[in-house]
Amino acid sequence: MALLFILLRNLRGLTTLSLILFCLLFPSLSSAQSVYYSIEDISLEVFKDGAPDAKTLWLQAEQKQEAQRIANMELRQARIKYWQSGDTALWILSDIGKERPITFAVVTRAQKIERIEVMIFREARGDEIRLPAYTAQFVDQMLTDEGKLSRHVDGISGATYSVRTMKRIARLALLLDRWIAPSNASTVVGAE
Repeated sequence: MALLFILLRNLRGLTTLSLILFCLLFPSLSSAQSVYYSIEDISLEVFKDGAPDAKTLWLQAEQKQEAQRIANMELRQARIKYWQSGDTALWILSDIGKERPITFAVVTRAQKIERIEVMIFREARGDEIRLPAYTAQFVDQMLTDEGKLSRHVDGISGATYSVRTMKRIARLALLLDRWIAPSNASTVVGAE
């Protein structure tokens, strides 16, 4: 976007038609998207012995309602894909930040967050949430009985929506991990 403004400042006599053509030819200058991890990259880091086959958690109406209550997210999909080896699970989850989706990788183990990473950031600002100093606050977080994170997570000035999105995703991942826990295996319909 800054490149566009510099170009416009330096070009005199640019017609409206030329400006429209420029924006159509270079749409990537006006849309922000940063890819930090692919599914393959993150799964190789999480599962040292090779990524296991993907599993599917089929969501029931009651589970969708609970996700709405705990994570403040409306889950419209019927299933969520995840990867699991032993008690470690990898969740790839997305939610809207301020205007655009942010995709996260959340690693859970024994109903605690082991790691959270921003995989794809599409917003214009707020990508500071991907920095290790910030994501470290989520390590060992658990879901309380009230559906909140077990410890306070600091905000980032100028990244309020991104911070809120990351907290929602963290709560959702912990809820999903609770549903696939071995102690719930007989009561959770749809975990395969």
